[in-house]
Amino acid sequence: MSGFVPPPFPGPPPPGPGPGAPAATGPRWLGDDLISLYRNVERVAVEGPANFVMGREEARPTVENFLKPVASIDPARGLALRNGIPLANIPPVSQKRLEALATIIAQAAAGNGSTTRALFSDLTIGGRNYPGVMTIRDFARMTSQQQLAVIDAGWERVCFKKAYNKLTREMFEPITTVVSATKDPVPSGVVPAGGGTMRAGYIGESRLPDAFCDLGVGFRVDGSGANHANSILRVTTGGMTTQLKNGPLMRTVKGWEVEGTVVDRDTNAPRVWATKCDLFNESAVCVARNLYGATAFPTREMDGEVAVLWALDVRGLRGFDTETYQKTLPANKQWRPGEKAYKTVPKANVIAHVLFNKRGAAAEGGWRFQIPIGATWTFHGDWARAPSAGSREDKVRKYVVAQLEAWRGPQHDIDGAYDFA
Repeated sequence: MSGFVPPPFPGPPPPGPGPGAPAATGPRWLGDDLISLYRNVERVAVEGPANFVMGREEARPTVENFLKPVASIDPARGLALRNGIPLANIPPVSQKRLEALATIIAQAAAGNGSTTRALFSDLTIGGRNYPGVMTIRDFARMTSQQQLAVIDAGWERVCFKKAYNKLTREMFEPITTVVSATKDPVPSGVVPAGGGTMRAGYIGESRLPDAFCDLGVGFRVDGSGANHANSILRVTTGGMTTQLKNGPLMRTVKGWEVEGTVVDRDTNAPRVWATKCDLFNESAVCVARNLYGATAFPTREMDGEVAVLWALDVRGLRGFDTETYQKTLPANKQWRPGEKAYKTVPKANVIAHVLFNKRGAAAEGGWRFQIPIGATWTFHGDWARAPSAGSREDKVRKYVVAQLEAWRGPQHDIDGAYDFA
């Protein structure tokens, strides 16, 4: 469960077309590695007057501006390909394909899976083998469907499919009242204990050690910023679904073009990153066992924005146990609040929501959030009705209310030790 911020592309910029390039084959850069079409940073001059030192004007400083993947196509080469290069027998390449290509290269550049150079190496497309690295010319001369097959192959190399194969009650949950400062998973329902520490939560005198598996309560952030009201309407009328099925959202928020690619066509299974101990968040509906864990999203770095925290009834749903998967990895790098993933959360399973404030992240890790004092849950559907005393619904309501009461009020600075182990 991690936000995507692409790092600077490794290595020097690719060479541009030089003098003397054979006209029959087009620009020399057509023979470059396909990944050279990707450029994820640009140099931007800082606004304002130039500096004068000893009577000499200094150049205005420049900064690196990170680009979203859909804007990360090398301008000159992208323009040439969109127009087509008749002398090289290259028809126009659609903007959509170029953006989808940049999107998948961005995943590898961010370290989510394959290395960039291996991303399009040794592929067989349309019955033809492309040994070694694929070139821009190779890609540009393909049909649109073959280009899509190249992009799909890249996705299959950076993330792997898993399965929604466990009911919530069958998933892992630490049954303990001990909240250690080590890498052990944090028990469900923890509450702040002062000084940045946490302890097991209680409802009155009763501890609920299996608040997730048995009671079936999870937490998730879905919706933030100026459009959070639209998110509340979307969830309460249609439930929660994988973000990959929402092409416009992926473009506007993430800057990804995924429409029509394999990760858009096949959303019946969650995906995990090939070289990270983490779920591909947008491929599933991610749920945290702990309220505090959910507040890390949509990104830890978000500061000054309002976000929507949801309490969800996931008992009876079948999902992917990210936590158990992480425990099997050699690095054993677990997300301590406990993550689970589901294909959907129907609107009938939406218990309640509350607004909270994102407060950014410290340089050393973790994140900060604040739930306003006096904030209360807004319950939805059947959960808005008064439950029968002693019923499961009564226990669920008391649990989520107790959680909110424990965490609302002051700003909480979640130490990195309570994030990834």
